[in-house]
Amino acid sequence: MAKERGKGWSRALQGLRTELFFTGESLRINGRGLLLGLVVGLLVGLWGGLFARLLEGAAQVRNGTDWALFLLPLAGLAVVWLYRRGGIKTAGGTDLIIQAARGEQPVSRLLAPVIFAATLLTHCFGGSAGREGAALQLGGSLAELVRKGVKMGEEFQDLAIMCGMSAGFSAVFGCPITAALFALEISCVGILPLGALFPCAVSSIVAGAVAGELGVRAVNFYLTASSPDPVFYGQVLVLSVASGLLSILVCHVFSGARASLERLLPNPYLRVVVGSAGVIALTLLLGTKAYLGTGDTMIYSALHDGQAGPADFVWKLLLTALTLGAGLKGGEIVPCFAIGATFGCVAGPLLGLPAPFAGAVGMIALFCGVTNCPLSALVLGFEVFSFCNPASFLVAVAASFLISGYGGLYAKQKFAFSKRPDPAGLGREDRQDGEGSF
Repeated sequence: MAKERGKGWSRALQGLRTELFFTGESLRINGRGLLLGLVVGLLVGLWGGLFARLLEGAAQVRNGTDWALFLLPLAGLAVVWLYRRGGIKTAGGTDLIIQAARGEQPVSRLLAPVIFAATLLTHCFGGSAGREGAALQLGGSLAELVRKGVKMGEEFQDLAIMCGMSAGFSAVFGCPITAALFALEISCVGILPLGALFPCAVSSIVAGAVAGELGVRAVNFYLTASSPDPVFYGQVLVLSVASGLLSILVCHVFSGARASLERLLPNPYLRVVVGSAGVIALTLLLGTKAYLGTGDTMIYSALHDGQAGPADFVWKLLLTALTLGAGLKGGEIVPCFAIGATFGCVAGPLLGLPAPFAGAVGMIALFCGVTNCPLSALVLGFEVFSFCNPASFLVAVAASFLISGYGGLYAKQKFAFSKRPDPAGLGREDRQDGEGSF
């Protein structure tokens, strides 16, 4: 009996030594991760905060003048020239950073200044585009410069890129929790590299704080909704399914516009001029600049005032697809926020939901559908809407994620597992041919 007790103590001590060794190694490695996260957060927070403030100035030029819009073709020519001069793939965009986060390719040291300038030109002269694509690329590129500057090896490239993505997203949106999760979730759906969570959290929080000191305001709305009951959740479910189906249309319109313009106009200079002219013509036809820029005004109107035109989401979709398909720069996520918010604001009251709350559900559901990032979408709903009826956002994310299929904004995104329960088990990897395979 004593002998067995002695063996038990021996095993316990051996297990304790193993755990302490692991903890020591983890602290040593995460010490470097802490340093990386701090430096990346500070640097990207400064540049991201400056970028966000300059975008505000660009919006004032665009909306406050009668002539800026007509210079969009010249701005487009400058964007194409910058990318060709820098030797950067114009069609890559955020996909380049997603591949870099998986260690599949390096990041050009010129990406940060080029995307910075190209996005400002696009917004200043009337393009309809977001800002998060630029923020993710800016953050990833600057983080790579930091990694090389502190002489961390190539094995830390993926960690550095994810820290940069977290910092960039947080700096322009002011949502640090979402930013940290989004960087982990975006590259491979179904797998979270949680070893990068600590440095990504550090970089995200630091960048958000620095950008906040520079005047970048966090996005927050306070909503009211009906008391939750089976009817309420049924209404949310119907709207979420509709938003998930809309996300399929959004992704196909974006990719289809880009592919069609590239096929019809192989020359990038001609393509950006013709596409910019199309943006000008459509804007003049509509008689409003409301659909240009990121769509922040549309989001505020839908979520704060509960107001949106029945075709607002259609026009925003078409103008953004035309802008980005032509070769101008920015991003798709904020326009998708505007598309989802205005769609929900219009469709929700038909189901009996309050317009602002329905706009929030539409925005979160569409974001989940186009990015295939359910955890990030859920946390975004919590952060932005202050935990108003959190279970409804869970329903929205779950339904949209299931309905939206394997398409998405990012062609280089991978799926590690099937979206649906499978008779072979939930852990079965989805390697079937066709859309969603890789």
